[in-house]
Amino acid sequence: MVLCGRRSRMRRYRNALLGLYLLPLLLTSCLTRNDVPPTQESSPDKKKLFERANQLSAAHTEMQIEGYIRREGLSGLVHDGRGMYYKVWGTPQGALPKDGVRLGIVYSVELLDGTLCEATDAAHPLDIIIGKRQQTAGFEELLLHVAPGQEAIAIVPPHLAYGLVGKGQRIPPNATLVYKVHEVRYLRQ
Repeated sequence: MVLCGRRSRMRRYRNALLGLYLLPLLLTSCLTRNDVPPTQESSPDKKKLFERANQLSAAHTEMQIEGYIRREGLSGLVHDGRGMYYKVWGTPQGALPKDGVRLGIVYSVELLDGTLCEATDAAHPLDIIIGKRQQTAGFEELLLHVAPGQEAIAIVPPHLAYGLVGKGQRIPPNATLVYKVHEVRYLRQ
């Protein structure tokens, strides 16, 4: 029995030494130059990368919008400071809408290349309550500037429209939209 206990201890000792010897060998053999964890000095600041990517995306969108404005010969557009350009014309026949007001809107939405995405007509206007976030932020902002009797156009950047996801098959991701409002009328609450 003493012999069995001694062999068992020897086996455990040998296995422990073998494990201690092989473990560092296995760990170093699995690491390649690309597996070395980055140091703080070598890893770029992700926040700065995202900020730069957003700046480049915004600059690209701005260039597309300016190109559209030139191609279409639009003038007198107001820049809202968030990237949207709009123009309202016509004689107002009522007050400007406010949050909570129900409107019937005849409008169309196009991409910058002129592709029609959505449209309503006088028989089937869009029924919307301002401030309920039923439409894009850019479209609701535009509607706050359009009274009954007026028409408007707005060029809305992606971050005020449908953003990175788009809207189904009609509006692709990251699309700048052109909203054309042909008629606004108040509806009963």
